[in-house]
Amino acid sequence: MADMSEMNAIVTIQADPSTAMRGKMETTNTSIRTEVRGLELRLDGEELVLSSDDSDRIAPIALNAVDADRLRLEMAKAQLWEWNQLEGLRARAELRYRRYLGSWLVMCLAAFSAYLGYPSYVLCLVFALLSILLWWRAGSAEQLAEREAQAERNKFRPDWDYFRQRMEEPED
Repeated sequence: MADMSEMNAIVTIQADPSTAMRGKMETTNTSIRTEVRGLELRLDGEELVLSSDDSDRIAPIALNAVDADRLRLEMAKAQLWEWNQLEGLRARAELRYRRYLGSWLVMCLAAFSAYLGYPSYVLCLVFALLSILLWWRAGSAEQLAEREAQAERNKFRPDWDYFRQRMEEPED
């Protein structure tokens, strides 16, 4: 899997000290630094801006309050690396289930062939051995994936800058 440096977006949430309460949600300036070097996607109040080097690359896009709050929430969710990894986890789980399902289907086929070919169990034994092989292969692939994931977790070194920034923010 991809490590932390290969994530789709690096997100920083910055609270503007001059924020005003609007409805129930506090208006903050939210910015996402993208993989494209130097480009930043910023949500200033209710305006969406694409900028680079503190200069706007496109005209600000005005959003209504509901869309701005929804986009702010999505940008906040993007800062959680676990949220960005959900799709990969789901795909790996589906692959694992498919492998085990194949083994079970071959075992069912072995049982059915034993029923049909009563005096001769050769075909049944072949299917049973194939099912055991598929089960072993699925288990070893799962263990290999777990070892690779553990190696990735062991390589991870946390970046505490985000937490330091959040701790240094003034509480209003």
